[in-house]
Amino acid sequence: MAEMDWKEKARDLYFGSGMGIGEIAVYLDISRQSVSGYLKHLPGYGAEQERRKAANSSRRKEYKKEKNRQYRACMVVTGETLRREHDLAALILSREKYH
Repeated sequence: MAEMDWKEKARDLYFGSGMGIGEIAVYLDISRQSVSGYLKHLPGYGAEQERRKAANSSRRKEYKKEKNRQYRACMVVTGETLRREHDLAALILSREKYH
């Protein structure tokens, strides 16, 4: 009876609450392999896995977009920064040529 009890809870937590296999294993104090093996044989597991992959992919894309915006915001190119960069390059090149 206890075996069926954890299986029902695992199914509810995975499909209903959206918990991951590792989180379920810790919560139920069952090995990760047991939880994974049980869930893989349930109907709808493949569809749920694909749904989660798609959701993670879209979240990752949004995260990367935001990070790129932050990186670009700190690298503003102005006339002053171009002049400074040019002066440094000229110093380096003249040092290589004459020294």
